[in-house]
Parts: sequence; C-alpha cells; structure tokens
Amino acid sequence: MNIEHHTTEELHRLLKRGYSADDLRHLQAPADLVEQALAQYQEHMRQRQHDRNLHSQATYAMSLHSR
Repeated sequence: MNIEHHTTEELHRLLKRGYSADDLRHLQAPADLVEQALAQYQEHMRQRQHDRNLHSQATYAMSLHSR
C-alpha cells in the first residue's frame, strides 16, 4: 500500500469520526491529499444520500402497490 493511499484512508477515517474539513486542513498532511480526501468523502456522502432517497421512494411505491 503506498503512502498516499494510506494517508487518504486515514483522512477518511477522521472525517467519519466527525472531524471537520478545517480540522483536516490544519493537520501536517500534504494539502493536495487533504483536498483529495475531502472531495472523495463529500462525493461518497452525496451518493449515500442519493441511495437513501431512492430507497425511500422505492419503499413508498411498494407500500402504495400493496394497498
């Protein structure tokens, strides 16, 4: 595993634990890796929200069908 991948994974873990983007920007990590990790995490969270919305819509549609 290369150092960049390891650093990005560690930054993702910090975000999942509740650290903010500003917290990560103040770490002694390369700025480009921090920004990359932030962009990846934000995209992941957008995708999760989208998936939850689709699931909710599908559940609602199925409940209408069963009535």
